[in-house]
Amino acid sequence: MNEEAFQEKWTVGTSIGRWSGMGPYYAMFPVSFARSVIEEYSQPGQKVIDPFCGRGTTNYVSRVLGRDSFGCEINPVGWVYASVKTDPYRNYHGVIRRIEALGGMVCEGDKQPENEFQTWAWHPDVLGFLQVARRELDWKGSRLDRTVMSFLLVYLHAKIGGGLSNQMRQSKSMSPEYSIRWWKEKGSSPPKIDPVAFLVSRVLWRYKKGFPGSEATARIFLGDARDGLKRHRGKKGKLILTSPPYLAVTNYEYDNWIRLWLLGGAPYPSWSTKHRHAHKSRFEDLLHEVFQNSASRASEDVSVVVRTDAREMTLNATISSIRNAWDTHRIYSRHSLPKKRTQTALFGDKEAKPGEVDIIALPSDRSPPDGFLRL
Repeated sequence: MNEEAFQEKWTVGTSIGRWSGMGPYYAMFPVSFARSVIEEYSQPGQKVIDPFCGRGTTNYVSRVLGRDSFGCEINPVGWVYASVKTDPYRNYHGVIRRIEALGGMVCEGDKQPENEFQTWAWHPDVLGFLQVARRELDWKGSRLDRTVMSFLLVYLHAKIGGGLSNQMRQSKSMSPEYSIRWWKEKGSSPPKIDPVAFLVSRVLWRYKKGFPGSEATARIFLGDARDGLKRHRGKKGKLILTSPPYLAVTNYEYDNWIRLWLLGGAPYPSWSTKHRHAHKSRFEDLLHEVFQNSASRASEDVSVVVRTDAREMTLNATISSIRNAWDTHRIYSRHSLPKKRTQTALFGDKEAKPGEVDIIALPSDRSPPDGFLRL
């Protein structure tokens, strides 16, 4: 299939494209990157492993291309997206009935905000529905409830008209103080929305084209990759494709606090550095252990492709961990600077970014793509 025909398969006019776009997520690598790597370094029927799978781009693309996959994600928001994209509840009538049932459970007490942010973020009718969903949905144990929750997470906050909230960006949670101040200055009130009707319309659109046809399987582990990889069983991975957290940059709690609240978290963020990977030696230990565990779950001739931060400490820790885990492989890299405004620029960070580095570790009998230099 030529490139033009392949790109057409991934538009929102197809089932592949519609489910591919499920889940706005901060700092994710593009589908086109995952697709090119998976096609180049694996074959249908083989397994792809992503120990830091985020919203499941690697796993989804692998499944569409006929590869089994295994992923780990510690952020429950990403895990819900990844799990639903790769294995949604198939009967949309059931999804709609569940949404309607939640709407019938709302009482006046559910509409009362817990704090000023909730007062400004959502109309009482929407807040009441969210409180019920937060209380009733078994998103960990039920595929139906997880699918409903995924729709809520997608549309929980967005620009007015595109989601359930007052004016907000969709991919990243802004701080409550900043949001409240902005809404007050702009005189922006939360829109009155019927959450049931809103969500049903989105379900119908997402399901309209059906599902990508594939016999491949995807398993997504919720939790620390070090634990998930130890529990992984089955065929060995032929490709490892991932993007680890960045030292002193990545903080899934900070980036997702509003959606984490919907999943049962605190009503206000704690701004803890627990999930920021700010401690250099602990970060290095994490990468070393994850890549060692990945190597033990992969074939000896596995190809390893890692997209990481170009900042020196993150980059050096990543390269060191890959060398340690695959000491017989040859390692190559390619540095790329952002070609357009980064996501961080959209949130007020105007500093020039160092870009990202793609690292490839290959068996000695394989050559890297053009543009990669030996390390």
